[in-house]
Amino acid sequence: MRMSNHRKLGFTISYDFLPPNQTHDLLEILDNSSFTHIFVPEVWGFDAFLQCSRMASHTENLIFGTGIVNMYSRSPASMAQAAASIDEQTDGRFILGVGLSGPKVIQNWHGLDYYHGSSMQRTREYLEILHLIFSGNTVNYDSGSIFKLKNFKLRSFEAPVNVPVYLAAFGANNVQLAGELADGWLPIWTSFPELPSLKKNFEKGVQKSVTGNQKEKDIAPFIVTCASENPKAKYYGQKQLSFYIGGMGTYYARVAKQYGFTEEVDKIKQAWKVGDRELALKNVTDEMLDRLAAVGSPDKVLARYESLRKRGVKNPVVWLPVGCPPELALDTIATFQDS
Repeated sequence: MRMSNHRKLGFTISYDFLPPNQTHDLLEILDNSSFTHIFVPEVWGFDAFLQCSRMASHTENLIFGTGIVNMYSRSPASMAQAAASIDEQTDGRFILGVGLSGPKVIQNWHGLDYYHGSSMQRTREYLEILHLIFSGNTVNYDSGSIFKLKNFKLRSFEAPVNVPVYLAAFGANNVQLAGELADGWLPIWTSFPELPSLKKNFEKGVQKSVTGNQKEKDIAPFIVTCASENPKAKYYGQKQLSFYIGGMGTYYARVAKQYGFTEEVDKIKQAWKVGDRELALKNVTDEMLDRLAAVGSPDKVLARYESLRKRGVKNPVVWLPVGCPPELALDTIATFQDS
């Protein structure tokens, strides 16, 4: 029961940031709203698949996706088993969102070598294997340098298993790979002005794709969003960006520098290093918010989302800042009602 004939709009939610009882109250609101998709992140707390399963049981209309789970801590086979199980349980209301994550999480939490094989090679092999497993045929994959599978196939499920696979990707080559081998692309932290050039890389990959044409491919960027006339909306947007730049390793800081925010990033990281979180967020400038987020009045936020749709984004995803108070969360949700 995949919804595909109306306008898509996503939302991120997790038990890691909101207690289950409050999450389920919010899901009831979202299930009867303009939102169509829920993406569930996985950090180092609740399991994303378990969250999707539990949340889906409280809803009737929403499609759930992992947003994202990493391609290191689960083998392609265990990932496929989990995805097929949730898909069967939800009657097709499931998307498998995968990505590389980063060395800080993979090495310091999962105890795995992030640099074992190239990231491009891991991603290609992983996606190729997922497609083979979901086909229902016996999997013999001996061409990989990281993974090799022999003489097994997915049992207990009606073949083929039609689980869309979305890839979180940023660099030009990885975005192209998303177009080639995935059913959708999850841009995380994409600068609004840079989106058209990144989309061209996605489209190059689509031209190579054997899984379908461009019309069947989805683009679902996660956008730090807080829509309210309350001036605190800006504050929580700054807080979210400063946390990712200053406290989440090197990836997000590097991305922000590639967008031209070198001085701002250095100030944020220095403030974070000495423990001054308030100074860190104050160094998130209005230009950074305008390019990397959608915060402020409802009219302003809706205009940002419409600009994305005009650039070919089919499924923009509202990513509320962590710690956003309930009143601002409800203001944001109300902003998108019937939008």
